Amino acid sequence: MTAYEATSRPLTEGERTAISTTAAVTGALGLLGFVNSFERVATAAEPSFGWFAWTVPLGIDLGIAAFSALDIVLARLGMRLGWLRFIPWALTASTVYLNVAAYLNTPGPTDWFAVVAHALLPLLWVIAIEVGAHVVRKHAELVRPDRMDGIRRSRWLLAPLATVSLWRRMVLWEIRSYPEALGSERERILARTELQDRYGLLWRWKATRRERALYRLGELTPKHMQLPTVTLPQLEAPSTALPPAAPRRHGRGPKRPQNTTPPNVGDLLPLGRHIAADLISQGEPLTRDRLRDAIRNRGQSISTDRAGALLAQLKAEGPIPEGEAA
Repeated sequence: MTAYEATSRPLTEGERTAISTTAAVTGALGLLGFVNSFERVATAAEPSFGWFAWTVPLGIDLGIAAFSALDIVLARLGMRLGWLRFIPWALTASTVYLNVAAYLNTPGPTDWFAVVAHALLPLLWVIAIEVGAHVVRKHAELVRPDRMDGIRRSRWLLAPLATVSLWRRMVLWEIRSYPEALGSERERILARTELQDRYGLLWRWKATRRERALYRLGELTPKHMQLPTVTLPQLEAPSTALPPAAPRRHGRGPKRPQNTTPPNVGDLLPLGRHIAADLISQGEPLTRDRLRDAIRNRGQSISTDRAGALLAQLKAEGPIPEGEAA
C-alpha cells in the first residue's frame, strides 16, 4: 500500500502496544502539568478573583482542550477552519505567562529555575493535546475523499520549475493522486515530442486547434496521434477462372488419373472356375499370380490387372461347385 492511498495500513499488535504505552505516558505528563499549572495560576489569580480564583486555570485549560477537540471534529467532518488552531496556542501562551509572571515581576534577581519549571510543566499538558489533535487531523485528512496528494520535497529540489508546472496542473484539473499526475506528465511529454516531430519547431502554431486543446487538457497521448490504418477490400475471383493445374512430380510429367472402373472378365469366368477348382483340389492356394500363369498356359492372354479382377470375382461367388471342380 503506497503513501498516496486514502487509507492507512492496519496496525500490528506491537504497534498498538507501543501507541497505548506512549498515550498513557503522555497523558500522565499532561495531567502532571495541568495540576501544577492549576495550583500556580489559581494562587496568582486569588487577589483579583477571590474565591473564584480556581475558575481561571480551569477555564484556560478546558479552553485549550475544547478548542483542540473542536479543531479535530471539524477536520474529521471536512469543515476545518485554519485559524482555529491558533486559539489553543494563544491560551497556552497565556497560561505559561500566568505561571511565571510572579517570578518575573518580583524585585531582585530572577529565579530562573522556578521560571523554567513553571513554564515547562504547563507545556506538557498542551503538547499532549496538540500531539493527539495532530494524529486525529492527519487520519481525517487521509480518509477524506477530496484529499490531494503532496509532491515529494526531493522533486521540488531537483526540478523546481517542472514541479511547479506539475503542481499547477494537479490543482487546475483536480488530479488528487500523485502517481496519476506523474503518469499524465509522461504522456504529455511524449505527446509534445510527437507534435514536434510532426510539425517541427512551430508545432504550437501548425498543429490543429483540436490537438492543441487536447494537449493543454492533458488528454493528447501518443496512441491518439497514430494514423488510422486503411484496410483494402479483397477482390473476388472471377467465375471464369481456370481450374488449378495438377501438381507435377519431380522429374516426371503430370500424373494420369487412374481408371477406377474394374476390367471386364466375363469371358474368362468359366476358365477361371475350372482353374480354381483344380488348384483347390491339389491343395494349393488360389492367388492372382497362379491364376494368371494357369490361364496363360491354357493359351489365353491376360494382364495382371485382369487376373486380379478375375480373382476378386471368383472369391465373390463363394466356394467352387464340385461339378466345376471335376
